[in-house]
Amino acid sequence: MGDSFVQNQCSSCGGAITDPNVKKCPHCGTSQDHVQTILDEKNKNIELCPNCGSPVIFNIEKQQFVCDFCHSTFTTKIEKDFDNLIYEADNLIPFQIPEGLAKKQFFEWLIKGENLPLDILGRINNIQLEQVFIPYMCADVVYDGAWGADIGYNRSESYTEYVTKEDKNGNKYSEPIAKTRTVVDWNHSSDIFSGTTFKSYLVNDELTGLIASFAQRFSHLAFLENTKPFDEHYTAGTRQLKISSYKVSSVLRSIRVFAQEEAEKKMNSILPGDENKNAKITKFTYNLTSKYTYVPFWKVTYNYEDMNYSAIMTAATKNKIEIDGNRPICQEDSTVEKKMRTNGRFGLLGSLLFFLINIFSNFPSEVGSILSILFLGGIGIWIYFAIKRHLFLDQNKKYLEDNLNEYPEYIKLLKQYPK
Repeated sequence: MGDSFVQNQCSSCGGAITDPNVKKCPHCGTSQDHVQTILDEKNKNIELCPNCGSPVIFNIEKQQFVCDFCHSTFTTKIEKDFDNLIYEADNLIPFQIPEGLAKKQFFEWLIKGENLPLDILGRINNIQLEQVFIPYMCADVVYDGAWGADIGYNRSESYTEYVTKEDKNGNKYSEPIAKTRTVVDWNHSSDIFSGTTFKSYLVNDELTGLIASFAQRFSHLAFLENTKPFDEHYTAGTRQLKISSYKVSSVLRSIRVFAQEEAEKKMNSILPGDENKNAKITKFTYNLTSKYTYVPFWKVTYNYEDMNYSAIMTAATKNKIEIDGNRPICQEDSTVEKKMRTNGRFGLLGSLLFFLINIFSNFPSEVGSILSILFLGGIGIWIYFAIKRHLFLDQNKKYLEDNLNEYPEYIKLLKQYPK
């Protein structure tokens, strides 16, 4: 037998309800929407602050959960669980640069710094090399879209232009002249398109400053062909930087923008016609496939005159090793070099000033000749100090190169890893 009948009546006052779709009881005003009632009851259960017992509410301006009494801030359990997510790498690139080669490259990079203390090799100490794996997200994006645009096609059009002329008797007449011009026929058009693109992102928030910028600049290394499935045997004895959930969520938000920008480039490259206007993407979807890849770097730390310095070096390929970091600076040499550069600029500025005065002023020829001499003199001063500065830096560079070639540790490394 079918379900039995249930009388429509208010669950609160028992009054009869003739309209089954009514939201509130016409007798007592009680809500008859049971789902909404449950939601309303849940929303009344405000969580209390564990510190002082006052209600915890969401502060719209601060975009945080706060206690207005003791000013404590809180995070929801879901958010906290997301922040504590542990992302594991899918792939990695094994180290391609052995420690000896890395140290040799470091010495060669070190002496290329401008205004470096000339005694750097004799007083540098505590050189430490550490293998570091830095995580990147490799994003492969497949997108589909539709575009609409006004497409124009050029065509040549003949027309007649009448030119007014005058005969021998002074009578004016019009003479037709045949000409051609280019006109554009416009029509609205639309079509679908698809494409693929990829990009890698640094997904670690421990790196800061110069090292973070360097690591981001070489994010493309994550797409090298020698990538292998992650295996702990490759990471033994190394330091692995963690994959930051915050960075991951930030990257995921930015990928849509990146995908749409790439789709717009693709659309602009395939638009037909000779000209177009009002082109836009009318429909857009994309699918993301992401993998986390550890890329190897060498971190070098060293000490000079009780000051610590560091550098970072790519270690994913031997074809091109890149290094960046900070070096000591000889303040005395730096002051001398800056003074020569400044003097040269003053000479150049003076020559420009004399040139402008000579061009825009009406001086007698004698004064003009003097200004021309001053102009050439300013150029000469600039060239003189430019050459002097170059020789100064070149002399220091040559001195450091000679010192390096006589440095015992470098000689040993050079035999093992010749240039």
